[in-house]
Amino acid sequence: MRLMSLVDRGSNESGQIPYDLIRDTLRISDDEVETGVVKAITAKLIDSKMDQMNQVIIVSRCTERVFGQQQWLTLTSKLATLKGNIANVINTIQANKTTEEGTQPAQGLMIR
Repeated sequence: MRLMSLVDRGSNESGQIPYDLIRDTLRISDDEVETGVVKAITAKLIDSKMDQMNQVIIVSRCTERVFGQQQWLTLTSKLATLKGNIANVINTIQANKTTEEGTQPAQGLMIR
């Protein structure tokens, strides 16, 4: 249950969770914060990095406790962004291919 509370913090925050917020949320001591985060990572509930110098956890992905309307909207937005990025990559590749074909000498059969 404590790990799911950590996951909730990861999904509600801006990608960074301060150690003291984890400590208060999980009701654990300062020494147990990193252990709690490692347990959540091991359970594949979150993907994160620990910034020990700044005492924050940087969350890159977390499992949602529930998947409702808001999560669908977020997923839709992320997929639209991904679709746009892929379209840009395809356009760039095609433009480079066209430019490259136009600057190279023709390599084909010679007709006599």
